[in-house]
Amino acid sequence: MTKITKNVYSIEGITHPDPRGKVFPYLFIEDEDNLTLIDPGFLAQIPVLEKYLQNIGYDIKNVKRIILTHVHVDHAQAANEVKRKSGARIYSHWIESRYLAHNPPYMGPPSTQETLEKLENLGISAESLSREYGTLEVEPISVDDQVSDGDMIGSLKVIHTPGHTPGHISLYYEKDKLLLGADSIYKKVFGAEGMYISAPQVSMDPTTAIVSAQRLSRINFDKLLMAHQDAPLLEGAREAVEKLVAEYIQNLKG
Repeated sequence: MTKITKNVYSIEGITHPDPRGKVFPYLFIEDEDNLTLIDPGFLAQIPVLEKYLQNIGYDIKNVKRIILTHVHVDHAQAANEVKRKSGARIYSHWIESRYLAHNPPYMGPPSTQETLEKLENLGISAESLSREYGTLEVEPISVDDQVSDGDMIGSLKVIHTPGHTPGHISLYYEKDKLLLGADSIYKKVFGAEGMYISAPQVSMDPTTAIVSAQRLSRINFDKLLMAHQDAPLLEGAREAVEKLVAEYIQNLKG
């Protein structure tokens, strides 16, 4: 666990089954008895989460809110179990809540089969995923509070950033000029160097993801927290995103 600011910690979770490296849930401490867990991750990640909470003087029962940035298993699978242990309320964008409520797939949308085929092309078989992680299914998740663009969840502002999935959200903490981008922006995606907008291998609409990243680049942030690999990016974050978006737009123009 790494302390990012007084109120925010990154939780170094288990290694992702595809080449995106580790998955990073984030903990936001609103006050001493009011913890917000952002993307609890895989079920197998819960013991890691409980250990880290104990290390900083908390218990999983102190978690009052679970925010799901999107439907994918590496972000959402543990949500129901954390809720059972803590009684926390689950938040997601209203669009994403529809996917969460109906047997969300491993990496959907696109379809589970389509994504597995993409992973096969990267040398990752469905059999190896099952051996390492057991089930990759996400049981239906009932969202307690559906949010929209501009809503506040405590001190966190919701920013709708579709592209990776239809209801993907990012979160902005104005006090620390901190942006939690989830899967809107990656670093070293699928083993490649550099920064990338979303991940076209497992994104529904890569072009819309560029538009969302452009919107993020206009927010006044200093720190960017990403969900995978080299998270977080702390220095020169906004300038890096502005440059990245400009490169993508130039490529689109040809």
